[in-house]
Formats: sequence, C-alpha cells, structure tokens
Amino acid sequence: MTATGTGCPKGASVTLKSLGQDVGQAVADDNGGFTSPVRFASIEPGRHKVRAECGITLVGNVDVTLSSSSGGTTSTLVVLLFFLLVGAAMLRRQFTGLRR
Repeated sequence: MTATGTGCPKGASVTLKSLGQDVGQAVADDNGGFTSPVRFASIEPGRHKVRAECGITLVGNVDVTLSSSSGGTTSTLVVLLFFLLVGAAMLRRQFTGLRR
C-alpha cells in the first residue's frame, strides 16, 4: 500500500505511524507533497488511522479487510499438467502404432 499526501513544509521529513508503529518514511517535495510505501508489521481487520507527522500532523483512515484464498491455482495446475502428460503419452503411442 502507498500513502500519498500534501501539506508538509518543503523538504520536511515525514514519518507515517499507525497504532504506535512507524509504518513509513518520506521527504516532502518542493510543493509539500510526499509518497511512501506503508508496511504494517501486523494489523487486525477494521478501520485504522495513519498519521503523517512532518511538523504538522495529517491523518487518514485505512480500512483493512480479511479475505481468504483457497489456493486452488496450484492444484489446478498440477491436474492440468497431469492430463497434458497423459494425453502426450497416448498420442505418442498412437503415432508409434501408425509407423508399424
């Protein structure tokens, strides 16, 4: 996730914090804008405030949702690969039988 903001003094060091943790760092550009990746060590689902401190304090909200993945891609690939190999072996047997 990336945080983007504006309103800091030119060249100011920007520290992003959430739940008491430092989650990002940046330096304000000539227009007072900044962009920084946000890296949470751990965070629970829900709405969380991210504070950008640069001499002034800017606050934004982050909504964290929990989603799950079945991991079906890997098993689907294995099954597909199995059928491709079986099909190739059957075609090879058919072509070998035609040559005789």
